[in-house]
Amino acid sequence: MTNTDVEPSVITREFDAPRNLVFDAWTKVEHLSNWMFPMPGCTCEYVSAVIEAGGESLHKVTMPNGREMWLLTNYVEVSAPHRLVFLQYMSNENGDILDPGHIPNWPQHMLATLEFEALSDAKTKLTFYWQPQDPTVEEIEAFEATRADHQGGWGAGMSQLTSYLATLSA
Repeated sequence: MTNTDVEPSVITREFDAPRNLVFDAWTKVEHLSNWMFPMPGCTCEYVSAVIEAGGESLHKVTMPNGREMWLLTNYVEVSAPHRLVFLQYMSNENGDILDPGHIPNWPQHMLATLEFEALSDAKTKLTFYWQPQDPTVEEIEAFEATRADHQGGWGAGMSQLTSYLATLSA
């Protein structure tokens, strides 16, 4: 897959936690289940997880109103504790990839690349790159039209991660 020269959206966050812990929070189910959702009041349940290069995971997010959202993640690279690369898709409970549907012409394949940098023994900088892979012209247009909103989705998840990491150091 190629990105067809689409500039990625970039989210940068600093966490008050060691790099190994922040990386583990992205790659271990016992952590992911506690924060991999968009807002407080959600729950997250992993039904399968092989978090390694070539592996995949399937999880369900239940929203506060009871609506369920299934997500399939295909792991491209897992290089602890420096880098994580994956594709994530809307799916059903069987892991069948579904049309995202929430935005007309939204790219089918979205690649996330995460780089973890130790700023100190207890502080980590995460740089998150998000971009379509092999997009059509219409998918590029949809991605660009929503660029200002990209901080909301994954950014909200990062806020959940910040809150979760705080509970571990408390």
